Amino acid sequence: MHTFTLSLFNPLSASSFFFVAVLYIWPAELFFAKIRSSMRSNTTLPFLFIFSCILFSFSSVYAQNPQQTLRGQVFDAVAQKALAGATVLLEGSTSGTSTDENGKFRFENLPVGRYRLRISFVGYDTLVVPEVLLEAGRETVLQLPLNIAYTTLSELSITAAPLEIESLNPSVRSISNETTLRFPGVFFDPARTASAFPGVVNTNDQANFLSVRGNTPNANLWRLEGVDILNPNHTPNAGSQSDLPTFTGGGVNMLSTQMLGNSAFLSGDYAAGYGNALGGIFDMRLRTGNNEQQEYTLQASLLGLDVAAEGPIGKAGGASYLVNARYSTLGLLSDLGLDLGGEAIGFKDLAINLVFPFAKGGKFTVFGMAGNSSNVFTGDRDSTTWEFDKDRQDIDFESSTQVLGGTFRLPTGKKGMWHTAFAYSSYKSARLSTYFTGAGPTLGDQIGQSRRSLNTYWYIKTNPRQTFKAGVIYNGGELIQPYTSTKYDFGNLELELGLHYIKLINANGLKDGATSNLEPRLNMAYRLDGNKKLTLSLGSFSQKPILPPYDSGTPIALVKSVQSSIGLQIQTSPSTSVEIQAYYQKQTNVVVLPNSFQTLSSNFSNERVPVLLSNLNSEEYLNADGEARNYGLELNLRRYLEKGFYLLANTSIYQSEYRNNSIDYSQLFGNNDWRDSHFNGRYVFNTTAGKEWRKERKAGKVKLWGLNGRVVVMGNLRQTPIDATLSQREGITVPLFFTVDGNERVDAAFSVKSSTYFRLDTRLYFKWNTAGRNNTFALDIQNASNQENAGFFYYDHLQKQVLEKKQLGIIPILSYRVEF
Repeated sequence: MHTFTLSLFNPLSASSFFFVAVLYIWPAELFFAKIRSSMRSNTTLPFLFIFSCILFSFSSVYAQNPQQTLRGQVFDAVAQKALAGATVLLEGSTSGTSTDENGKFRFENLPVGRYRLRISFVGYDTLVVPEVLLEAGRETVLQLPLNIAYTTLSELSITAAPLEIESLNPSVRSISNETTLRFPGVFFDPARTASAFPGVVNTNDQANFLSVRGNTPNANLWRLEGVDILNPNHTPNAGSQSDLPTFTGGGVNMLSTQMLGNSAFLSGDYAAGYGNALGGIFDMRLRTGNNEQQEYTLQASLLGLDVAAEGPIGKAGGASYLVNARYSTLGLLSDLGLDLGGEAIGFKDLAINLVFPFAKGGKFTVFGMAGNSSNVFTGDRDSTTWEFDKDRQDIDFESSTQVLGGTFRLPTGKKGMWHTAFAYSSYKSARLSTYFTGAGPTLGDQIGQSRRSLNTYWYIKTNPRQTFKAGVIYNGGELIQPYTSTKYDFGNLELELGLHYIKLINANGLKDGATSNLEPRLNMAYRLDGNKKLTLSLGSFSQKPILPPYDSGTPIALVKSVQSSIGLQIQTSPSTSVEIQAYYQKQTNVVVLPNSFQTLSSNFSNERVPVLLSNLNSEEYLNADGEARNYGLELNLRRYLEKGFYLLANTSIYQSEYRNNSIDYSQLFGNNDWRDSHFNGRYVFNTTAGKEWRKERKAGKVKLWGLNGRVVVMGNLRQTPIDATLSQREGITVPLFFTVDGNERVDAAFSVKSSTYFRLDTRLYFKWNTAGRNNTFALDIQNASNQENAGFFYYDHLQKQVLEKKQLGIIPILSYRVEF
């Protein structure tokens, strides 16, 4: 049992606390000093909580040298069978062990710190896992899938977050819980973490709207435990021009970092089994709770409070639970003088994951999450303070999301596995804006959605060189998607052939070719030697378009896409790799909005288009006469954390274009040339790096300092100019779809390019471990240089002119985290 003592007069404790106060609290006070006099009384609570926790924790920094257990399981990536006798080594030491008959291994009483694991087994590729962090407050439990080796070439699989998803496509990237906690400026959101990957652009600082390879965020798909779900994000209207909710993003993900395990992010060319997406796919996986002992996590920050608990269910059998509750009020940041649009923003959520393993590798899980969020803006009744049209309005937005589901995994024979995942997800939102002066209309907006999803498949290793997979995805009332694939290894050449079929349900009035698509897919990898690999991907894909709510009942064709990519991967050292990949995507059946001549479902926008509803009459309808194409080159350099330093740097050069093939468009403009899309920024440069310093001068004095930074430079999104005259008349912001040059009409859509986007994020953290507990104190600063990046244009009806909305300025986030 660990005993805590609190002594303000202990010279070591006092001096250490003074050092931390100078290094962290004093710079934070500089940020907040200018507005301290305006702070409400409850604003000080997070400061007091963080202050008390730090003071309490430092009293036992110098206890006995902290140690912890590292354990896990090694299994076949395909058949999910435990691998008995696999060798598990701690690189850089003499420590090693072998897995038991259940594929499990254990290292006890290891000093806390960073480790690098090497796992090998006869007939399988060697797996190296860097960046394994062992801390005193929680056991580190790893699930380690191994892939079969078919060649004499010694291939090394190196990843900090091993995935159960086996793919030859380098566009499949993993995100670990620890990476999300370490990367700067991501607000503990795994979706924001993905924006550091090549080809990914976060389109607005206020949200996690990701444009992947020039596609709209509406082309993305969210999954949880392998099954499709609705938008799992709080405040889905955050950062949108219309202040209306989007369908694939939001201010922050509903799942706390404490709940997530190793998740996958796919940026294109997916294997069969992934459908109804043209952009990115985020396949979130939940972490399994500790099945041997109770553990707890508390986190307090200016974003709010986070509490997690996990432990075994029953005394035997290996069942476990993991539950997390979060309460946040981002309004605290507004109280500190930071510009969040003057809104009181809050959210709360609850998530749970129950795991029940049974004999021979079978497993049953139950998972769920529920949460709601709100944005409330109250206009100032004093008209002399009004600067913008918003100041004379009351705006109330609320949203809620629920997900309940489960998974079932059952081995079939010695070489097969049957897996089923199912979920029910629902979403609703309501927005009401009122001019309390009577200067404008009262506008209301409500959305309600629900989805029943199932993904079931059978996976078998038919022989030592071949695997086979067959399954079906069913989204009740929307889509059915049967699929099959096989992977064969010829030695240095690996082939993955797949066939995916998608069919719209209840699509009356459309031709068969518009409601279904047969999608062949190919992924290939050729090993040049043990460190170099060529990759090639080619396939057909489809998506049910996301439509504006006023036309959601209109039958519309599937948007179809052909995607291809070719790449080279080079493992330059055990911790460093270089990738280069070129891609091309062509989309057809892109939805066109009448009288606007812009595309909706492809490269247009992630939100509902502001249009003149009076322009739509009963004889007009949405059609699928548009096309889109994206092509580009990506270069990625990654060094996993080794000797205290890590680096992720990438460059993407790309084009994102569309054209309208409708007869009306040709008659109006005389051509249908390819044009820049909203997301055609053309380039993005990303660099994320960090350095850790470990201090252990004497036994029992273990400290870890970390400094992380991220720099983003990219071409900003393209905008459509605003028609000031029409906006004033209609009471909403109306895009200027075309201009007149002499006797010719010129398409003006996305003709305005804003200045280059630049952002610097930093994260400074300090970790200290005591017996049975680890603590982390961090200062995270988004947009540390306070750069005024362009957001979007809108018409302000108070000033009677077009204004430009800037993106977020500097956002400092203090946080304290303890695990015990």
